[in-house]
Amino acid sequence: MVKNLFKKIIRLFRPVELYPEALVAYFHRLPKRINVSWFRDEEFIIGTIKTDDGAEFMTQGLTARDFVEMVNESIFVVYDIPEDYFAALGAKKFVPTREEFDRLNNAAIKKSTLQLEKLPMAA
Repeated sequence: MVKNLFKKIIRLFRPVELYPEALVAYFHRLPKRINVSWFRDEEFIIGTIKTDDGAEFMTQGLTARDFVEMVNESIFVVYDIPEDYFAALGAKKFVPTREEFDRLNNAAIKKSTLQLEKLPMAA
C-alpha cells in the first residue's frame, strides 16, 4: 500500500511518457472475448475466466462492481500489460451488459456466466 502511494506521488512530479505504438500493441495483445463462469461463496463472487486464445485463470471480488474490476485487472496482469499502459487502456475494459451486471448484483442468483468482448479502440 505504501509502495503504491509512493508510485502515485512520484508520477505527480515525473509523469510517465506513453508511446502510442506500444499502447496499440498492448491493446491488440488482449483477447477479443472472454467467458466468465462465476458463483457465490458466502460474501465473495468467484469466477473462472477463459479467453478466446485458451488462457484460463481465476479471480474474486466482494461486490459485482469489484468483481468486474478484478476480472479486468487479472486480464491485464495475465497478458503482461505494464501498469502505466494498464491505466491508459482501462477505458477498453471488458464490460458486462446491463442484464449480466444485474444478475451478478442479485444475491439470489448463486451462479451464472458472462460473455464479454473487448471494447473497440477509438480511432
